[in-house]
Amino acid sequence: MKFPLRVVTVVAILFGANTMAFAQGESGDEVKSVEIRVVEEYQAQVRSAQKISEQPSFSDTTSEKLPVNVRISPKAMALDFVPASIPSIRLGRVKLPKLPTQRVSIGGGNFSSSYASFILSSPRSKKNVWGVRALHQGSLSGVPNSYGRQSQYENEILADFQRATKNYNFKTQALLKADYVSYYGANNPVLADSTPGNWQQQFGISQQWLRTSNPTSKVIAAYRSGGLAYRYTNGGYSTSEHLSKTHHLFEIYTDKQDLLLDLRYQYASVNSWADSATSNYHNFSIAPYTRGQEGILTYEFGLNFSGTQTSGLANNRFEYYVYPKINLQAELLDRTLAVFGGWDGSSKQNSLQSMIVEVPFLTMDQEYRLSGSNKGYVGMQGALVGKLQYRVEGSLTTMNDALMFERDSIQVFTNVHGSDLPALKAVYAEYVVKSGVRGELNLPLKYFVASTYAELNAFSGEDFLGQEGRVIGAMIDYSINELSIGSNIRYVSGRYSHMNYSAFPLDSYVDWSATIEYEINENLSVSLRGYNLLNQSYMMWQGYGVRGTRGMFMLNYQF
Repeated sequence: MKFPLRVVTVVAILFGANTMAFAQGESGDEVKSVEIRVVEEYQAQVRSAQKISEQPSFSDTTSEKLPVNVRISPKAMALDFVPASIPSIRLGRVKLPKLPTQRVSIGGGNFSSSYASFILSSPRSKKNVWGVRALHQGSLSGVPNSYGRQSQYENEILADFQRATKNYNFKTQALLKADYVSYYGANNPVLADSTPGNWQQQFGISQQWLRTSNPTSKVIAAYRSGGLAYRYTNGGYSTSEHLSKTHHLFEIYTDKQDLLLDLRYQYASVNSWADSATSNYHNFSIAPYTRGQEGILTYEFGLNFSGTQTSGLANNRFEYYVYPKINLQAELLDRTLAVFGGWDGSSKQNSLQSMIVEVPFLTMDQEYRLSGSNKGYVGMQGALVGKLQYRVEGSLTTMNDALMFERDSIQVFTNVHGSDLPALKAVYAEYVVKSGVRGELNLPLKYFVASTYAELNAFSGEDFLGQEGRVIGAMIDYSINELSIGSNIRYVSGRYSHMNYSAFPLDSYVDWSATIEYEINENLSVSLRGYNLLNQSYMMWQGYGVRGTRGMFMLNYQF
């Protein structure tokens, strides 16, 4: 058993919860928080070598910038660093305009792509906020040749309800999801001329409660947040999972520092098509830490313990990681130079649900290990000239049981439509060392935003399939009046590919996407999205390539 050391920053977000923006403060006896419904953009996910870069997104239909000026000082820390609390924004009795709360979007494109979404949500309310989102995405497969006409469908309904009281915000969510995916050669009893595929279903419910305290008050301690969540996943081929989670965060306030205790527990019961027995995973973490400020130095110190007890396998086991938590930052020159460094660690309990989000065509004969990483880093950030911002960071990371996906076999294939292709499976690199340097430049202007970054990585230790040695990217976004134009480009090289898979190399590639959107009026807008505009032919995994240039036209109506 290795004992990697790393710091885990507490993120008090319940599993499955959407982000909600809120602002506090009204006079009188009413509830002293105003809920403003925010619909998040769809987050892109790499699915079965069929999605690339971004996917169609839906925009916030019910929020608007409030005329409040708040200065937030940047924190030159790790990306997941939690800065000090900001005092509440006092709204008073501000009359807000009526904003759209419903939105309908439909779209279509090549590869028989289809897209439809519907958002229904409540108007602004002092106590209750509710919403329902339905989403459909469908297309023919992007895997070349014989798989060019294999369908894929994603369908999801998400509903939530929130109630705000004087001291608490209660949130309930329900999820229904049904996706059709192809396994492309999974080892299962099907005819040689049929492509393996099935419907995956997920449903779940979660309950979250959040207590917020005014930082200017004399509150000594608070039960900051907590909640429960449950999700059932049916992966097909007699493989399913019951997953339950709970998360609680406690805080104690002193004059110079805050003391926090983060407690988490996760239980998973998994049935595998290759194993008649049921395996159970009990994962828990305990993380006490403190944070505060001395002069120009902002600090976090703590400890994180995470462990998993497994039963039902041929060899039951208990595995755990212990990480110290050290984050330091100091602003040496106002807005110009801030230096930071630390020792940070994290762990992740892998599950059936988390794996099929990344790769739906698994063999379903998987092991769900506890992955851990340990990262030491130093860097600096600030503003160069005007609004031009920079950030430079160097890091050394050790990874234990790092999750990766590879061919199920290099010798045994399944014949599908005349082609011999194996399925993928989840495997773990026991010990990997990654050293890297990353630099960023960002220029946020009123109508124009641009950023660019470069990342250089080197790996040692056990082979880590699919690693990205060199990544260079850039993004621009221009908006004025009714017209919005955006573009992303990314160059990736130095991806590791084992010599046994030389017939299916992971070559370098350039992925370029762009979006144009025009608002015809306050209710109606149109957009055109393009993906892989350079028509690059590359593989996300051995033998599974992405589709070529893809375009989609979308019509959006909000009311």
